[in-house]
Amino acid sequence: MVAGQATTVGARAFDLLLVLLEHRERVLGKDELMALVWPGMVVEENNLAVQISALRKLFGADAIATVAGRGYRFVRPGLEIKELGASAGPAFATPWPLPTAPKGERRKASAIPGGNLALPDKPSIAVLPFANISDEADLEHFTDGLTEDITTELSRFRSLFVIARNSAFTFKNRPVDVRSVAREFGVRYVLEGSVQHAKERIRVTAQLIDALSGNHIWAEKYDRVLADIFDVQEEVTRAIVGAIEPQIDHAEGNWARKSRPENLAAYGLALRAWAIANDEMLEPVSAGRDMAYALAQQAVKADAGVALAWRAIALIQWVRVYFNAAPSRAQALAEGLDAADRAISLDATDHIAMNWKGVLLGFDGQDAAALATLRAAHDINRNHVVGLGFLGMYEAWAGNHKIGVDYALEAFRLSPRDPNRHQLLVLLSFTYFANQQDAEALEIAEIAMHELPDRPVPYLLLALTQVGLGHIEAAKAAYVRLQTLAPELAKARLAGQWLTTNPVYLKRALTFLRVAAGLESPEAADALR
Repeated sequence: MVAGQATTVGARAFDLLLVLLEHRERVLGKDELMALVWPGMVVEENNLAVQISALRKLFGADAIATVAGRGYRFVRPGLEIKELGASAGPAFATPWPLPTAPKGERRKASAIPGGNLALPDKPSIAVLPFANISDEADLEHFTDGLTEDITTELSRFRSLFVIARNSAFTFKNRPVDVRSVAREFGVRYVLEGSVQHAKERIRVTAQLIDALSGNHIWAEKYDRVLADIFDVQEEVTRAIVGAIEPQIDHAEGNWARKSRPENLAAYGLALRAWAIANDEMLEPVSAGRDMAYALAQQAVKADAGVALAWRAIALIQWVRVYFNAAPSRAQALAEGLDAADRAISLDATDHIAMNWKGVLLGFDGQDAAALATLRAAHDINRNHVVGLGFLGMYEAWAGNHKIGVDYALEAFRLSPRDPNRHQLLVLLSFTYFANQQDAEALEIAEIAMHELPDRPVPYLLLALTQVGLGHIEAAKAAYVRLQTLAPELAKARLAGQWLTTNPVYLKRALTFLRVAAGLESPEAADALR
């Protein structure tokens, strides 16, 4: 390099440089480096060596040390990041010139320790060490273990940027201003909590804060009998993680929906599309969903590497098929499956994309593949509550009745105040109906109907379950409401289009719906109850 001159370097080498500098105090393994530099992207391992070589040519062969069997570390002194951005260019404290970002590339701000970090391009959270407020030294291990487990489980959501445990623990036993935490770590959300022990019981409190505004998003307390400390730790961890992930998803969606589309980059467009599609999942006709589809398409045209945009397309096409609202059912299924596969190819651990691939496969008549895919998604992340609801329904269709209900109920156990509670109610009711537990299915369907009086799916469930219980007039009234709200949905189900090809379920569901619609006599249902 020539002193006083800036040198342009490739985008991947530039990203690698940032990561090496931000973690210069330690050795970074190959796998960790690739995950930090190119999250959610499929990159050949030899590309890492190529970019390392490019940086060594710029800074000298000894600038990046190779630690045998462990990885790489940036060791050349005199370089500290202050801020990076396409508009102003990078600014470094260094006695020698540095590479600039390629034209048109956007780089988030970073900082020297103690400075302010910009937000990453996905939801970000720091889990602060939970406080032991019982003055019992023995409880300290539980408290620290709980914090660490929550951090680990949140990291399974690849849509989240989670601050590492070691960094977050620098705040242990320190008074905390969450806004300072947000600035120091470059995160939007902070989770904090406390643990208190009294006799044989333990109380864990937790609260999720939008650190930029200081607003509380969610709070809960968990009282447990302390019989087996490890079981309690695992149970409370899963409950907290299962509850806050959808709360963050909902908060991010609200932000995206309030932002003007022309001011959003590809990820912001995808986030807005995802939020709208999620909110209007149970709407039979939705101009908002069409807008979400256009936003997702705009996002992938801008950057085909935004997995969230592909995932949104998969969800939208599933909903269109569900409500018989697609111009071509076959085309919608094909596009939805392709979008889910694209999201998974960008991130093989994207359990949410796997979930939508699974239910699309179910609609495509591939029940075995659907269940296998939903199980694979659950293996990656046991804390995704909507995934639990769908898995429970498909397990019930496969004849695994108890485990199906257990999964569907576990979703409520993990997130009793979930923003997607209406979805969970519908999935639980269908699971009970699949098990021929019509009384239980009716009870849940009625709750869903009261919470969503203008949505059609609860009335579909009411029609089915009322016939199952022999309440024919009530079933007919429910069908009339269904027909009014979603005639295309009623038409598709009467035509035999359901989410499964299980013959026992199909016979029962179709007969009960035909009875409710007045197309068959009530006696036709007698043998199927």
